[in-house]
Amino acid sequence: MSLIHIPTAYYSFFLQPILRLLFGDDQDEDAAKIPWTNRHEFLNISITPVECSVFCSKRLAERFFRPLIEVFNNFAHPDKETGTHDVVEINPEDFIVVQVDGSGLEAGQRVLELTSPLAMAGM
Repeated sequence: MSLIHIPTAYYSFFLQPILRLLFGDDQDEDAAKIPWTNRHEFLNISITPVECSVFCSKRLAERFFRPLIEVFNNFAHPDKETGTHDVVEINPEDFIVVQVDGSGLEAGQRVLELTSPLAMAGM
């Protein structure tokens, strides 16, 4: 899995690839045959005051986001106050996703039971 970091200020520039990811690509005839709820093994799009984070397969990150990221980062303007500029990036690390099904407090407790040994092992 890949994690894509999009600073909130640039979210609107990346709305098109996010929508293509969610609802399929116009040129992908096979995607039109599959209900949108079954197109991905795992997909998460989270928006916070700081950034939009997209978790999707590496293949889709490269297909929908890489071309625009490369062009966008070449033209990103530095912040006037700090001199730095935020970049949009596909995190270079690979991720594995663990999905825990449940409801209410039971789900939260189950996540703790599963992740505590991993954290203690330094993972």
